[in-house]
Amino acid sequence: MTTATALTLDADAIGRISDRLEEPGWLRELRATWWDRAEATPPPTGLEEEWRRTDLSALPRGGELIADPPSLETVVPPGTSEGVILTDLRSAVREHPDLVRRFIGRAEGQASHAHFWALAQAAWTGGLFCYIPTGVSVDGTLVARTALPSSEGTYLPLSLIVAEEGSSVSLLEEVASPDGGAAWFGGIVEIQAGQGAQVRYANLQRLGDGAWNIGAQRVVVGRDANVTTLNAEVGSKVTKVGLDVQMTGKGGTSRLLGLLAAGGDQHIDINSDQDLHASYTTSDLLYMSALYDRSRAAFYGVTKVRSEAKQTSSYQECRNLLLSPEAGAEPIPVLEIETNDILRCGHGATAGAIDPIQLFYAQSRGLDRASAERMIVRGFFEQVVAQIHDETIRARVLEALASRIGSEEDLAA
Repeated sequence: MTTATALTLDADAIGRISDRLEEPGWLRELRATWWDRAEATPPPTGLEEEWRRTDLSALPRGGELIADPPSLETVVPPGTSEGVILTDLRSAVREHPDLVRRFIGRAEGQASHAHFWALAQAAWTGGLFCYIPTGVSVDGTLVARTALPSSEGTYLPLSLIVAEEGSSVSLLEEVASPDGGAAWFGGIVEIQAGQGAQVRYANLQRLGDGAWNIGAQRVVVGRDANVTTLNAEVGSKVTKVGLDVQMTGKGGTSRLLGLLAAGGDQHIDINSDQDLHASYTTSDLLYMSALYDRSRAAFYGVTKVRSEAKQTSSYQECRNLLLSPEAGAEPIPVLEIETNDILRCGHGATAGAIDPIQLFYAQSRGLDRASAERMIVRGFFEQVVAQIHDETIRARVLEALASRIGSEEDLAA
């Protein structure tokens, strides 16, 4: 079955990408394989549980593929080990081909996003490669920023983050684009944490008000590894992100954190899979959204505890604050437990307006209604913000959210 994904994106286009980048034969073959899979895997119909809350009929499929994205702006703390790599993926293929070949295109994507996963694996033209060697700890925060110059077109970046055994890293990845046009951003992220690795990854999305963000992330947590991911969704017209966490190593820990601040007619839809394969693992999720105007947020999360996994602990929590009578939220948590030998497995979900008593109390202390509301929203988000221990990441995320929830300086004024 052939699926038309974009008018200018076909098998010939995939070959032209490799020609333009003068890629080695192994990567050309890998792209072709993934293109065949993208064609053979139909896009979502909207009948799937994960997709029935997001209508793809208006997805701007006909935009030109962005073949030459802007340079990736990177910040590496002084004194970082020479073995640490943080660069754009195109450069990594040229400069570290053997290393990239070990990891790129090896992972199966989340079933709900299989078509888009395969498409990005085949047609990526940008993204990043972050590699932390065995036993290396990075002091400070690695930062990678992409600022797209146009609000039009199709951009399908691929980001690979690999933390080898016993390594440690904090990484902030940020993407932004102008308001105005109807762009399609189809970024995918793969994080691999080896035995005992410590990974803190944050993705800050500040796309323009006409952009469609159809993305996916896959995290593999090795033995005794500890991975925290944070997604801060601020921009876009429509965001649909799939989160896939594979707890494959005994004793591994994962935390999935999310902050969503939406207004206007924004639509943000998250679906997650926390798949616990190994024993003595812990996987917790906490997503919080503040919804203004006519914005809507959906969350569909599945925690699966496999029969072979013993003594596991998992929880998923989704909280939604409705700041307008026209805003809406639909959180749906699901548990699939195949064993009776667990420590904890549960969920919590809420959606509601600000407590009027809480609002009255804040106003009685001299704040006007708008300032009181912003203070309450900031306090609401603090449940996630308090878990962002990296100062650089916390500051950037709060700065991005300030346009909706205000800043500490605003409250002090």
